[in-house]
Amino acid sequence: MYQNQGYRPPSYQPPQGQYSPQGQYIPQGQYIPPRMPGPGMPPQQRPPQKRGRRRVKSSLLWMIAAIVVVAIGVAVLIGVNRYQHQKAAYDAMVAEVTAHENVFAPNIYVDGINLGGMSAQQGLDTVLAAVQTRQNSWNLSLTYQGHTFVTLNNDTLGVNTDIAQVYQLLESLYRKGKAGTYPERKQELDALRATPCYAYTTQSEMTDQGIDHILAQIQGQLTYPASDAYLAYFYPDLDDPFIIQPEGYGSSLDVAALKAQILEMAATGKSGNLEIMPQVIAPKVTSADIRKQVSLMYKAVTPVASSSTPDRTSNIRVAFSRLNGQIVEPGNTLSFNKVTLNRTLKNGYKYAIEYDSGLETMGVGGGVCQASTTLYLAAILSGMEIVEREPHADPVSYTIFGQDATVVYGQTDFIFRNTSGGKIYITAHVEEIKKNNYQCIVRIYGPSMGDTSYKLRTAQVETIPAPLTVSYQEDKSHQYVTYKDEEPYLIRKARDGYISETYLQRYISGQLVEETLVNRDTCKARSAVYLTGTLDREE
Repeated sequence: MYQNQGYRPPSYQPPQGQYSPQGQYIPQGQYIPPRMPGPGMPPQQRPPQKRGRRRVKSSLLWMIAAIVVVAIGVAVLIGVNRYQHQKAAYDAMVAEVTAHENVFAPNIYVDGINLGGMSAQQGLDTVLAAVQTRQNSWNLSLTYQGHTFVTLNNDTLGVNTDIAQVYQLLESLYRKGKAGTYPERKQELDALRATPCYAYTTQSEMTDQGIDHILAQIQGQLTYPASDAYLAYFYPDLDDPFIIQPEGYGSSLDVAALKAQILEMAATGKSGNLEIMPQVIAPKVTSADIRKQVSLMYKAVTPVASSSTPDRTSNIRVAFSRLNGQIVEPGNTLSFNKVTLNRTLKNGYKYAIEYDSGLETMGVGGGVCQASTTLYLAAILSGMEIVEREPHADPVSYTIFGQDATVVYGQTDFIFRNTSGGKIYITAHVEEIKKNNYQCIVRIYGPSMGDTSYKLRTAQVETIPAPLTVSYQEDKSHQYVTYKDEEPYLIRKARDGYISETYLQRYISGQLVEETLVNRDTCKARSAVYLTGTLDREE
């Protein structure tokens, strides 16, 4: 038996009945009346017939009957055959439709996957696996100089597939070819074979919230201002007295541009690493700029005579200790006497040899003039403006006459002005070259002079004859002469004087471009001086 058939095959019964004497077919159950005699004939008596004609007529009837029987048989055979064919086609249709009752119909595609022939669970598992693969198929690592900030994926961007929608989609596709009569279901299956059904699971749109939060955190780490280099410390006793805080480069991250790049790579499914390229912000002041502002402008060196006593050398050190580390602002002046203080024992100075009118004397602070002279040489050869300077009356051992600067506290000072355009820094030391052999060094640092340098040229332009008179002085200390009747002791020979001129030469790239007269100094002529005794001899 078939259920839910739209088509019912016809029923068939073999023919039953009998034929009349005249050869006519009488269905079963129908009454056949007896043959009645004709007029004038006796009852139940047939009219006489010719035997030959009767025989022919009987054969014809039998032939007709046979033909009818054959025709009926053929008709029956045709009907049976047709029924069998119809039944076979119907059974085949039912079998085909029934074969898809528990599987997806053919040519049903979801995300490009052919689910035809799969069970409902197989189709679901296959599609969910593909969805998961798609979900995990995109990964993008945001890196910066070897450091990975974060690895982005579809979850990070809020891109997800609604699983409920997947279930609903597969359920609707699974019902294809399973509703209606068998012919209707067969028709739907044939339609799918001719025209496949394509369906797709959908992903949610990218959201900004997750990525904006991540990029804001990265921006906080990669966005910072540039820092200028600056002079942190000035340590005048170091070989390099300047501690410079180096500059720092700033960084600025264009979050909008980075976000657009990420979204483009996500949309195209391009995975891998994305190197973040923040904009570098250069500082306005670099270490090189600072170094140009504290370059060595000039180093002046004067030798300390081997005859210099330890106390004299100590006086130079005391003066230098107060000069060492001095910073002079642009346009300001430096006074040697103001910086080094009055030459008193209280201020750390000691008694040492001084020169007065060409004669040695003892005084507190003897030797300080070598400190002032060395500073003068450093200042003038650094291009500073000399405001006040006086020469010694006599030549000194540590420099050329005309290139010196004497000082007497409260009377004679050495003052220069900083005309460099920037701050200048002074270091001053007495350095030991070798055992008991010293030199005075003053260095001035400030704005780089570039290719410019200075030199001094001194020339004697006039001679002053020595006086013909002789001077006598009492040797009150009795160092050389004690008694009045002793031979006077010559302590200073007569000496011609002279006038010298000193020029400041300016060079650019080693070429002399300018020469300026800076000093016209007079070295006084001196008469001979003798020491005489002060005591009479006892008789």
